[in-house]
Amino acid sequence: MLEAKAATISRPLALVKCPGGDLRACFFQKHAGDPRRAASRPADDPPYLLLRTLRDVIAAVQNGAIELHAWQSRVPRIDRPDRLVLDLDPDPSVDWPAFRAAAGHVRALLDRLGLAWFLKTTGGKGLHFVVPLERRHDFDEAKRFAGAVARRLVDDHPDVFIATASKAQRKGLVFVDWLRNADGATAVAAWSLRARDGLPVSMPIAWSDLGDVDLRGGHFGIDGVPAFVAARRDDPWAAYEQSRRTLSAAMRRALVG
Repeated sequence: MLEAKAATISRPLALVKCPGGDLRACFFQKHAGDPRRAASRPADDPPYLLLRTLRDVIAAVQNGAIELHAWQSRVPRIDRPDRLVLDLDPDPSVDWPAFRAAAGHVRALLDRLGLAWFLKTTGGKGLHFVVPLERRHDFDEAKRFAGAVARRLVDDHPDVFIATASKAQRKGLVFVDWLRNADGATAVAAWSLRARDGLPVSMPIAWSDLGDVDLRGGHFGIDGVPAFVAARRDDPWAAYEQSRRTLSAAMRRALVG
């Protein structure tokens, strides 16, 4: 998948490393490991973390990396995001049918705005809507727009969504995490493993995959993913690169109207 390839080759990354595969001893790494090497790099080789080749990915895995979390921008224009990520994070009390219905509300709003979207599981309890963008906006613009989307969802469906991170207020609701669109913020990359029992995968899926079976958590474990992918007839993210949009004034007006 093009998006997954871009995430590992041209996006700054943060890694969750679990030395020796011990899931009880994981830590988060966002910057290059050797500060002396980072300080001596030329200006065109910045100190954030990049895995430019498959060899780099393999080396990171051999050094304990399990999770890959990617910025919403790519080199060389890391100041210009090329996607929005809306992370739907449900309260544990939200069952699968209710969560699937919530995802339907997000889909409907993005469709009304004229934005293309691509869906994936997080390998945890949520779903990501990924919206490919032309690189014409800075992070402040992208973050404000994502926040406006989240607030529109709350205004339209106050019994379904919340746009603030307060866990105390989240009971029975789905948190629309729009803050992942800030400068330097990350979201788990498509196809990344998660450092949890069964090594679940952040799995790109089609809308039609949202059936009666709960796809959250460990549903897409590492052992079952090859068979699931082999059984597919079409790549649900095939049109990703051709689907980039610009955030227009009309879209912004529609969110506050």
